[in-house]
Amino acid sequence: MRANTNDRTLGIARTLAAMSLGVLMLSGCGITRTETDYWTITDRDTTSRAIERLDTGMAGNNGILFPSARTTDIDRHTIQHDSTYDRKYPNFLRAGGIETAGLIGSSSMNGVGPGLFGIFALFDTSQIPYRNYGTVYHPTDDRHPQNTTGNQTFKGWMVRLMPYEFWLRWFNDAPDWTLGWSPFELLAPDEDRSHWLMSTVANIYLRKRFYLRDRIPYVIVSPFAGISVVPSLYANVGGELTVGSLAGLNLRAYAGFAAGSTWQTQTTGLPTLGPTVKFPYLGLGISMMDFINRPEETEREWKDYVHSGINVNLVEASLLKFSQDYPSIWSTIGMPFSGLQMKVANIEIPLPFGNDHFWAGTSLIDWMAPGLTQQGLGVLPLRVGYRQYIFAEDLMCEPFAELSYYPSSFVNVGARLKLDTWSGQNIGITAGYVSGSSGNFSPNVFNSVYPELAADLSNFSAFYVGVTVYIQDHNYTPERVHAMHESEH
Repeated sequence: MRANTNDRTLGIARTLAAMSLGVLMLSGCGITRTETDYWTITDRDTTSRAIERLDTGMAGNNGILFPSARTTDIDRHTIQHDSTYDRKYPNFLRAGGIETAGLIGSSSMNGVGPGLFGIFALFDTSQIPYRNYGTVYHPTDDRHPQNTTGNQTFKGWMVRLMPYEFWLRWFNDAPDWTLGWSPFELLAPDEDRSHWLMSTVANIYLRKRFYLRDRIPYVIVSPFAGISVVPSLYANVGGELTVGSLAGLNLRAYAGFAAGSTWQTQTTGLPTLGPTVKFPYLGLGISMMDFINRPEETEREWKDYVHSGINVNLVEASLLKFSQDYPSIWSTIGMPFSGLQMKVANIEIPLPFGNDHFWAGTSLIDWMAPGLTQQGLGVLPLRVGYRQYIFAEDLMCEPFAELSYYPSSFVNVGARLKLDTWSGQNIGITAGYVSGSSGNFSPNVFNSVYPELAADLSNFSAFYVGVTVYIQDHNYTPERVHAMHESEH
């Protein structure tokens, strides 16, 4: 009987896997749809040439006019040639980068403790030190069955990488139905790894959107139902509230129920399902580099796409030279720079006053390292600045000020000169002043060769100058962003 049950389960799993692959094929795994117009152009040319010979008649004809000889030649030419024009459109209702959430009420255990939005506590001193069990980085064991740092507010953790949704055109092309998937999904109710449900590629989610606000920033309520096949077989149903997308930034709230099992390998080599895991959950989350469209926006060409930010980039890395003689993080390779700043998933949103050149922004992570023992990290820091173009839109100067408040506290004030190469990979010069402390940040995740580093961290305060490289960096003028938003009215 058990063998028959396993056979049926494997058959269901194969069917779901085939459905998941079908979703991948239908979605096209691309964010751009190209439509091509074909024309046949016909050029017709007609040339008419008439020749008349003048005949005044014979002498003595008493004024009688005689018909003159006239010759008319007509030449007709026809030329045909083909012409094409490619129009490119967004091919998605959602194309995301990373989505994380901290889950509440998912377990009676202490919990894994990822912090607010599922990210605030990932780099602090409660998570990274190896002496703490039951954290994101260090699993439980027989002697430490729960999180040794104590009871957590956010007991569970949800992570999605690169979520993608496209318009599901059923019910006579009813709008706001989406079908989607993500290459990776994790639903962890608590710190016990055997309770974690994980999906790699083979998942499908059906959603219906209800817009409480249908202009950027959108406010959307979305009931959903999803299934996953491997490495865990589970179902996840519920609803989510989304506020966004502002330059790819979204705030999210969740309520749902997940149930399933993880595949295990028997001694016979055949897979079987492990113990069933069931848990309800509430959650607060955030997603970055996560762009949302309405169905009508997929009918607007990319060149007319409405952007809500004047800058979006994936990585901003600066090699810096500091005024203080801090121990260099590059001492092993002898670089002329002593420190580094690394910002991931950065956005700038124009503020609606003045000439729209003032902006506010943030990053998913902002790591500032003036030296080996002077490091700070900010999650979702606050940043303001002003953009001034020099001569043309290729060269811009941006004075800025940023505040990191957790897990480290530091203030960074400066200015950058950026050259936009229009290739997505840009370069610039940055100078400024930074002052602060590491706070609850534990940098061992970045300096694994120095496990004792956390005990030696000290405050930092120094001027700096350096070279900055921007990866997947896209800039738009405040005037264009303002005009495109006006076109939505």
